[in-house]
Amino acid sequence: MAITLIENFRAVFYAPLYATAALGAYEAEGMEVKMKMSAAADKTLTTLTTGAGEVSWGGPLRIMAALDKDPKGGYVAFCEVVGRDPFFLLGRAPNPAFQLTDLIGKKLATVSEVPTPWICLQYDLRRAGIDPSAIERGPERGMAENAAALRAGEVDVIQVFQPYARNLTDEGAGHIWHAAAAR
Repeated sequence: MAITLIENFRAVFYAPLYATAALGAYEAEGMEVKMKMSAAADKTLTTLTTGAGEVSWGGPLRIMAALDKDPKGGYVAFCEVVGRDPFFLLGRAPNPAFQLTDLIGKKLATVSEVPTPWICLQYDLRRAGIDPSAIERGPERGMAENAAALRAGEVDVIQVFQPYARNLTDEGAGHIWHAAAAR
Protein backbone atom coordinates (compact mmCIF):
# COMPACT_ATOMS: atom_id res chain seq x y z
CA MET A 1 0.00 0.00 0.00
CA ALA A 2 1.43 3.39 -1.01
CA ILE A 3 0.57 6.56 0.90
CA THR A 4 1.77 10.13 0.49
CA LEU A 5 1.99 11.81 3.89
CA ILE A 6 1.95 15.61 3.79
CA GLU A 7 4.12 17.24 6.44
CA ASN A 8 2.48 20.34 7.91
CA PHE A 9 5.94 21.69 8.84
CA ARG A 10 9.16 20.32 10.32
CA ALA A 11 9.30 20.29 14.12
CA VAL A 12 11.20 18.43 16.83
CA PHE A 13 7.95 17.37 18.50
CA TYR A 14 7.09 15.32 15.40
CA ALA A 15 10.17 13.14 16.07
CA PRO A 16 8.07 9.97 16.56
CA LEU A 17 6.88 10.27 12.97
CA TYR A 18 10.40 10.82 11.63
CA ALA A 19 11.70 7.91 13.72
CA THR A 20 8.97 5.65 12.32
CA ALA A 21 10.16 6.43 8.80
CA ALA A 22 13.88 6.27 9.62
CA LEU A 23 13.58 2.93 11.41
CA GLY A 24 11.68 1.35 8.52
CA ALA A 25 8.54 0.70 10.58
CA TYR A 26 6.23 1.56 7.68
CA GLU A 27 7.96 -0.93 5.39
CA ALA A 28 7.88 -3.58 8.13
CA GLU A 29 4.08 -3.28 8.04
CA GLY A 30 3.97 -3.53 4.25
CA MET A 31 3.41 0.17 3.62
CA GLU A 32 5.24 2.49 1.28
CA VAL A 33 5.06 5.98 2.79
CA LYS A 34 6.37 8.96 0.85
CA MET A 35 6.74 12.13 2.93
CA LYS A 36 6.10 15.42 1.15
CA MET A 37 6.26 18.96 2.58
CA SER A 38 3.20 21.15 2.38
CA ALA A 39 3.72 24.35 0.42
CA ALA A 40 2.71 26.19 3.63
CA ALA A 41 1.24 25.02 6.92
CA ASP A 42 -2.02 26.84 6.26
CA LYS A 43 -2.29 25.10 2.86
CA THR A 44 -1.93 21.52 4.12
CA LEU A 45 -5.64 20.66 4.02
CA THR A 46 -5.97 22.24 0.58
CA THR A 47 -3.04 20.07 -0.54
CA LEU A 48 -4.92 16.98 0.65
CA THR A 49 -8.13 18.10 -1.04
CA THR A 50 -6.34 18.38 -4.40
CA GLY A 51 -5.27 14.73 -4.09
CA ALA A 52 -1.55 15.42 -3.61
CA GLY A 53 -1.60 13.15 -0.56
CA GLU A 54 -3.78 10.84 1.47
CA VAL A 55 -2.89 11.91 5.01
CA SER A 56 -1.13 14.74 6.83
CA TRP A 57 -0.02 15.49 10.33
CA GLY A 58 -0.83 18.58 12.30
CA GLY A 59 -2.96 19.85 15.13
CA PRO A 60 -6.72 19.38 15.37
CA LEU A 61 -7.63 23.08 15.36
CA ARG A 62 -7.00 23.47 11.64
CA ILE A 63 -9.37 20.56 10.96
CA MET A 64 -11.97 21.96 13.34
CA ALA A 65 -11.83 25.35 11.60
CA ALA A 66 -12.13 23.71 8.16
CA LEU A 67 -15.12 21.67 9.28
CA ASP A 68 -16.76 24.81 10.70
CA LYS A 69 -16.56 26.30 7.18
CA ASP A 70 -17.57 23.07 5.43
CA PRO A 71 -19.13 20.40 7.69
CA LYS A 72 -19.02 17.94 4.78
CA GLY A 73 -15.28 18.52 4.22
CA GLY A 74 -14.50 14.98 5.29
CA TYR A 75 -11.43 15.75 7.38
CA VAL A 76 -10.76 13.44 10.32
CA ALA A 77 -8.15 13.61 13.09
CA PHE A 78 -7.28 10.13 14.26
CA CYS A 79 -4.26 10.09 16.54
CA GLU A 80 -2.17 12.09 18.97
CA VAL A 81 1.58 12.48 18.63
CA VAL A 82 2.21 15.57 20.77
CA GLY A 83 0.72 15.23 24.27
CA ARG A 84 1.72 18.59 25.71
CA ASP A 85 1.96 22.12 24.36
CA PRO A 86 5.48 22.37 22.84
CA PHE A 87 5.66 26.17 22.69
CA PHE A 88 7.77 28.56 24.77
CA LEU A 89 7.72 32.26 25.53
CA LEU A 90 11.23 33.73 25.24
CA GLY A 91 12.21 37.22 26.28
CA ARG A 92 15.35 39.25 25.61
CA ALA A 93 16.22 39.47 29.32
CA PRO A 94 16.02 36.76 32.01
CA ASN A 95 12.74 36.60 33.92
CA PRO A 96 12.90 33.61 36.29
CA ALA A 97 9.80 34.71 38.24
CA PHE A 98 7.69 35.12 35.08
CA GLN A 99 3.93 35.58 35.42
CA LEU A 100 1.55 36.01 32.49
CA THR A 101 0.89 39.55 33.71
CA ASP A 102 4.50 40.31 32.70
CA LEU A 103 3.32 40.29 29.07
CA ILE A 104 1.28 43.46 29.62
CA GLY A 105 3.26 46.39 28.26
CA LYS A 106 5.56 44.12 26.24
CA LYS A 107 5.47 43.55 22.48
CA LEU A 108 4.76 39.85 21.91
CA ALA A 109 5.38 38.09 18.60
CA THR A 110 3.13 35.04 18.39
CA VAL A 111 3.31 32.07 16.07
CA SER A 112 1.66 32.75 12.71
CA GLU A 113 2.29 29.41 10.98
CA VAL A 114 -0.42 27.60 12.96
CA PRO A 115 -3.39 28.83 15.03
CA THR A 116 -3.06 26.56 18.08
CA PRO A 117 -0.27 28.30 20.05
CA TRP A 118 -1.98 31.70 20.16
CA ILE A 119 -5.36 30.10 20.92
CA CYS A 120 -3.83 28.18 23.84
CA LEU A 121 -2.00 31.25 25.13
CA GLN A 122 -5.23 33.26 24.98
CA TYR A 123 -6.88 30.57 27.11
CA ASP A 124 -4.04 30.79 29.65
CA LEU A 125 -4.32 34.58 29.72
CA ARG A 126 -8.06 34.46 30.34
CA ARG A 127 -7.58 31.93 33.14
CA ALA A 128 -5.11 34.38 34.70
CA GLY A 129 -7.71 37.17 34.47
CA ILE A 130 -6.02 38.93 31.55
CA ASP A 131 -7.92 40.05 28.48
CA PRO A 132 -5.81 38.87 25.49
CA SER A 133 -6.55 42.16 23.73
CA ALA A 134 -4.45 43.86 26.45
CA ILE A 135 -1.35 42.21 24.98
CA GLU A 136 0.42 44.12 22.22
CA ARG A 137 1.18 41.65 19.46
CA GLY A 138 3.81 42.09 16.80
CA PRO A 139 3.14 41.76 13.09
CA GLU A 140 2.23 38.39 11.54
CA ARG A 141 5.56 36.69 10.88
CA GLY A 142 6.93 33.18 11.02
CA MET A 143 8.95 31.86 13.93
CA ALA A 144 12.29 32.34 12.15
CA GLU A 145 11.43 35.98 11.49
CA ASN A 146 10.26 36.43 15.09
CA ALA A 147 13.54 34.97 16.36
CA ALA A 148 15.41 37.53 14.23
CA ALA A 149 13.12 40.28 15.56
CA LEU A 150 13.93 39.26 19.15
CA ARG A 151 17.67 39.35 18.38
CA ALA A 152 17.26 42.80 16.80
CA GLY A 153 15.27 44.15 19.75
CA GLU A 154 12.14 44.74 17.63
CA VAL A 155 9.99 42.68 20.02
CA ASP A 156 10.25 41.90 23.72
CA VAL A 157 8.90 38.35 23.80
CA ILE A 158 8.34 35.65 21.19
CA GLN A 159 6.37 32.42 21.10
CA VAL A 160 8.32 29.56 19.47
CA PHE A 161 9.01 25.85 19.61
CA GLN A 162 12.30 23.96 19.35
CA PRO A 163 14.87 24.37 17.88
CA TYR A 164 14.26 28.15 17.98
CA ALA A 165 14.10 28.25 21.78
CA ARG A 166 17.33 26.29 22.21
CA ASN A 167 19.18 28.25 19.53
CA LEU A 168 18.26 31.59 21.09
CA THR A 169 19.15 30.49 24.62
CA ASP A 170 22.47 29.02 23.43
CA GLU A 171 23.27 32.35 21.72
CA GLY A 172 22.27 34.30 24.82
CA ALA A 173 19.81 36.21 22.62
CA GLY A 174 16.73 34.81 24.36
CA HIS A 175 15.71 33.53 27.77
CA ILE A 176 12.91 31.08 28.44
CA TRP A 177 10.20 32.83 30.40
CA HIS A 178 7.52 30.17 30.14
CA ALA A 179 7.20 26.60 28.89
CA ALA A 180 3.59 26.03 27.90
CA ALA A 181 4.01 22.30 28.57
CA ALA A 182 4.02 23.20 32.28
CA ARG A 183 0.32 24.09 31.96
